[in-house]
Amino acid sequence: MFQKVLEQILSDCPNTINFIDDIIIAGKTEREHDEALEKVLHKLKQCGILLNQAKCAFKLNEIAFVGHLFNKDGMTASPDKIDAIKTFRPPSTSEEVRSFLGLVNYVGAFIPNLATISFPLRELTKHNVPFRWTEEEKNAFEFIINQMACVGNLAHFDPKLKTRVVADASPVGLGAILLQYFEGKPRVISFASKSLTDTEKRYAQTEKEALALVWAVERFQIYLLGIHFELETDHKPLEAIFSPRSSPCLRIERWVLRLQAFSYDVIYRKGKSNIADPLSRLSQPADKEVFDADSDVYIRSVTELAAVDITEMDEVSKEDPELSALRECLDQGTWNHTVDAIKPYHAFRNELGKVGYMVVRGDRLIVPFSLRRRMLELGHEGHPGKTKMQQRLRNNCWWPGMDDAIARAVDGCEGCRLVSQPDRPEPMQRRPLPEAPWLDVAIDFLGPLPSGDYLLVIIDYFSRYKEVEILRKITAQETAERLERIFVRLGYPRTITLDNGRQFVSREFEEFCNRRGIILNRTTPYWPQENGLVERQNRSLMKRLKISQALNRDWKKDLNDYLAMYYSTPHTITAKTPSELMSGRNIRTKLPSLKDLASSVPSTDYRDRDQQAKEKSRVAEDHRRRAKASDLTIGDKVLMKNVLPGNKLTPTFSPSVMTVTAKDGSRVTVQNDETRKSYDRNTSHLKKIVDPSVRDRDEDQYQQETEKEAEELEDPLYVEPGISTMDPDEAETAIEPPRLQRSRPQRNIKKARYFDDCELDY
Repeated sequence: MFQKVLEQILSDCPNTINFIDDIIIAGKTEREHDEALEKVLHKLKQCGILLNQAKCAFKLNEIAFVGHLFNKDGMTASPDKIDAIKTFRPPSTSEEVRSFLGLVNYVGAFIPNLATISFPLRELTKHNVPFRWTEEEKNAFEFIINQMACVGNLAHFDPKLKTRVVADASPVGLGAILLQYFEGKPRVISFASKSLTDTEKRYAQTEKEALALVWAVERFQIYLLGIHFELETDHKPLEAIFSPRSSPCLRIERWVLRLQAFSYDVIYRKGKSNIADPLSRLSQPADKEVFDADSDVYIRSVTELAAVDITEMDEVSKEDPELSALRECLDQGTWNHTVDAIKPYHAFRNELGKVGYMVVRGDRLIVPFSLRRRMLELGHEGHPGKTKMQQRLRNNCWWPGMDDAIARAVDGCEGCRLVSQPDRPEPMQRRPLPEAPWLDVAIDFLGPLPSGDYLLVIIDYFSRYKEVEILRKITAQETAERLERIFVRLGYPRTITLDNGRQFVSREFEEFCNRRGIILNRTTPYWPQENGLVERQNRSLMKRLKISQALNRDWKKDLNDYLAMYYSTPHTITAKTPSELMSGRNIRTKLPSLKDLASSVPSTDYRDRDQQAKEKSRVAEDHRRRAKASDLTIGDKVLMKNVLPGNKLTPTFSPSVMTVTAKDGSRVTVQNDETRKSYDRNTSHLKKIVDPSVRDRDEDQYQQETEKEAEELEDPLYVEPGISTMDPDEAETAIEPPRLQRSRPQRNIKKARYFDDCELDY
């Protein structure tokens, strides 16, 4: 979006320049500048683009940008790119003149009459010509310096061109040049130089040359990051030192690691053709930049850990006041008890002796006070423990309280402390058994399993009863839904012990528990022993899952088998089964038991009430339905009721004749005489086919039953028989039988007025 706005600004607003996506607004006069600035700001406001005021500069006469200065005269090179040239000192030897002329040749195309001007300097490089520095050579040198510092000598950097960094080191300084090759010809991008500090001057020559390469790359890093370039040196060993398989000294190795962000190749070129040589020799920077700030610290640390030889021990023992008093006692043969410094040595006075200014105890040196700390550091090289370090030092030296000093040194070692064993755990605190089941529970996740599932394990601290849920997602919402299913059956617990999983510490899970009055007891992070009960159950579950995996079985079926076994097995701690402590009974399993045998059930009040209620409701319902025992027997022919829905013309019974093959109470099995297919039906679904001969024989009995039914129809308290609409639960719990109601309402019959004189009996 900004690119489109920038294009609009450049087309609509005059006096604007796009320079690497930055806007430069210029004007010949202040008024012209302000008008252009106002148009640009108005355009940016229309497009909704905000500017950072800290990154804006207004009404400048000169601006520095990417190594160049922009002013009313145009573009010139930034001073930091040519300061190294301007600070050149005059050469003092013909070798320095030859090095300077080598650099001049790179920019000779931009210096007019270079051959004529440089003639006095070139004469100094001839063989057997004595070096002289007269006014003629001085004028030629200063003129060339001024021409080299002109803007025309420096080119613009192009990341697409071949890039080379030339670096060199002299005994007093470093020099570097950034070059790019255009159509095979080198062009100078920037110069740089640096004076060496006192520490750096003491480096070996190889280290100085390596320092020059690293310093040059970091000096020009704004140009070199993200491209591949050549790193030129006149020191041949650096080609191998900077290779991937080299093993240089620690100082150079640190420098090489600093160049890991760059892509480069180190190439070697003879010193005569190294154009950075005059920058390292002739340039005189004003400040001494500290490049390797850790060098002095590194040197001091190496010195502190240097070995202690006998000469140093003898010299330090001579000045040590404690050993001086000890030597005086040994020389005089008397022990001065008033000197506190030698009291620790009194117990060993018969073992002490002298060797020069040193005091020994048997065959071990007594270390002076000022060398004891250093001796401890030497004895702890390789990071031995307290015992090993004591054995190591006791073989060579001794001083009072050495064992305590060794213990403090090992305890104070940063490296040993970081890899040492953790502190001993505190004594265990056992959780008391809750007063009832399902009050205090613990939950945890087990997984992920190879199938991608997780197991949510919840266990009761009282009964050790546990529930296991299989989840595909372990979010807080899914966890709460699964727990709600369990809590609906078993009730809400009082507390839940759990770890610090993301789903457990979420606000959604906390609100779920708060709404149900559940207190959460979170364990200490990374300390699963605090929730040991559920962790132990997870181990048991994992064992069964591994067995199932090894035998290529269905792990979900094996999980159910394990839970069935677990619920019915006495626990090793409580000696009761989890199901008995949880629900007050032992569940029936596949194993045979005496409880499976039929036996008389003891009478109880609730059993008697249940039997009475059921008997009363049975009598009432049988009376209402006019129920009677069926006279169907095996072998009878019957018609079967059409129980499936049909149309309005479908008959009540199917015309197919069925034969009763079995009867068990009201359950009858019939068989179709044609298809031989069997059906199980209730006696109410069947109608017996009566043989005509039997009908004639029982006609009188049939007539009597018909007359009885007719009398019952005249009874005002008669209720039509039909299917019961009473709810089974209500029928079982009914104490009194329902009252019989009239089948139709009664009406009052009024006499006609013209029959007022008559007496009518209705």
